[in-house]
Amino acid sequence: MASRSAEEWFELGMASDSAPESLEQAALAYRKALDAAPEWVEAHINLGTTLYQLGRMEEAREEFTLAVEFEPGNALAEFNLGCVLEQLGNAKEAIEHLVRAIEIAPTLADAHLNLALVYEKGGQVQSAIRHLSRYGGYEPNEPWAEFARALIAR
Repeated sequence: MASRSAEEWFELGMASDSAPESLEQAALAYRKALDAAPEWVEAHINLGTTLYQLGRMEEAREEFTLAVEFEPGNALAEFNLGCVLEQLGNAKEAIEHLVRAIEIAPTLADAHLNLALVYEKGGQVQSAIRHLSRYGGYEPNEPWAEFARALIAR
């Protein structure tokens, strides 16, 4: 197994990251991919997501931070970093990264939703409403759209 390529380890990680019982295997596979290709942004994002799902927020933050450093224009990396920062209680930095994700990819609906929730939690109601409305416009039929409409109505 040691002779696998970075791509093979990455594929193994992807095959393992969809089931809770194999998340540790997925994390190990992504780490092996990164051993072979340390600047592979998608591997950092996938490892960060896997660590997030495992509840290992500080490690996830490290991976998303590396992804942003290696590819500053990656909206998904910025979005994920914003989400993990919010989970770690750092609303100010979470907002910065979620805003950056939206600047890069204005139609990234989940970034609008998460940004709205951070704003709402911080009492910034008008900003929350603005991003909830944008989320609802991009994803009108998603289950979270109803949630967004209910929050706006409040």
